[in-house]
Amino acid sequence: MLKKTKIAIAGVGTVGSGVIKLFKKNSIQKNFGIEITAIASRRKIKKSDLGSNGINYFNDAKKLIDFNNYDILVELIGGDEGISKTIVFDALKKGKNVVTANKALVSKHWRKLNEMTQGKRNEIKYEAAVAGGIPIIKVLNDFLISNKIKKIYGILNGTSNFILTNMLNTNSKFEKILEKAQELGYAEADPSFDIDGVDTSHKLAILSSLAFNVNCDLKSIYVDGIRNIELTDLLYANELGYKVKLLGITQIRKKNLINFVYPCLVDHNELISKVDGVFNGIVVESDFCKKSFFQGEGAGSQPTATSVLSDIIDFSIKERKEKSKSKINIVKNTNILDRSGSFYLRFSTVDQPGVISGITNEFKKNNISMKSMLQKDGISKEKKCATIVVTTHNCNEKDMMKALKRINNLNFVVKKTTFIRIENFK
Repeated sequence: MLKKTKIAIAGVGTVGSGVIKLFKKNSIQKNFGIEITAIASRRKIKKSDLGSNGINYFNDAKKLIDFNNYDILVELIGGDEGISKTIVFDALKKGKNVVTANKALVSKHWRKLNEMTQGKRNEIKYEAAVAGGIPIIKVLNDFLISNKIKKIYGILNGTSNFILTNMLNTNSKFEKILEKAQELGYAEADPSFDIDGVDTSHKLAILSSLAFNVNCDLKSIYVDGIRNIELTDLLYANELGYKVKLLGITQIRKKNLINFVYPCLVDHNELISKVDGVFNGIVVESDFCKKSFFQGEGAGSQPTATSVLSDIIDFSIKERKEKSKSKINIVKNTNILDRSGSFYLRFSTVDQPGVISGITNEFKKNNISMKSMLQKDGISKEKKCATIVVTTHNCNEKDMMKALKRINNLNFVVKKTTFIRIENFK
């Protein structure tokens, strides 16, 4: 007979409700010997929903500090400070295990959490903190543990992916699709966390720290979101054989840690470009397994609850082993200006002779060469204008920024040049 594993759940919102529903529906208590001993929630919970009289109900999660009848704390409140941090740190100090979906907490306090559990029998699991229903943490911790991870990149935010996908599919502007995302519940009333790349950066920090055994500082991640992406550029990118995706990219190159979040053009034939709607997609490149691709729902009650229960079950059925202390790798963070890659550029200019030669002259001065060019005519209220769309071969980002600064000051340029990075994953 399995020894019962006792859990205390803090937070019964979208994910917490899903955990309780899944717990009851799939007979988790009976099948895996897991028992809920406490639930802390500001929302009223029907005790009949779980069919158990042995559960302690608290309307304030702080009361869990004085409650010790549990083996695993399941923290689903959210936030990188406040009560969520207090109860997680308290549980770890007591020698309890912790399961959380809190990406903000894990990414911000990675170093401290790592120190608190290093060499101890208890630990913290956070599968649900990254990519919801995709078991990417288990892939890195278990399946690819024998491989050396070279690079991880992917779509880590379903809201942004939904917006970019539907802008292109419905030929609609950003603002209209954002409103639709909010109506469907994919985006919050204040969507900044998603569309400005913050959510993606939190998830990337966790993946980077785990894959390369580093203490990834959120402040070191270059972050750019999709707020300023225009439909025009999605259409031109599509014409050139690309899709625009908001990607998180992490890798170590010669002891330099690359951690970038930005929208970029991805070739239509790449697996990651085919991930549409609210789905997430992650590619892990490693030395022996080469390229592994994972796709699934990145958010929502059921996928995230599945990840939470997966971590809980892991604790209940696996024999816990002493974790050996491993030396944290010391790396240098890479500045975005040191990036080497290609670009998509959209110039808005006066339609007159000498425009293209003026642009290419600045390119030449900064070691930039064009790969392709599209020229479109357009009429403004004031003057006849032209739109020139260019893609480049690989160049240094610093050189590109210098060239664009000079080009934007040329007298025939009527609007600041739009640029989007291109990622080639071949």
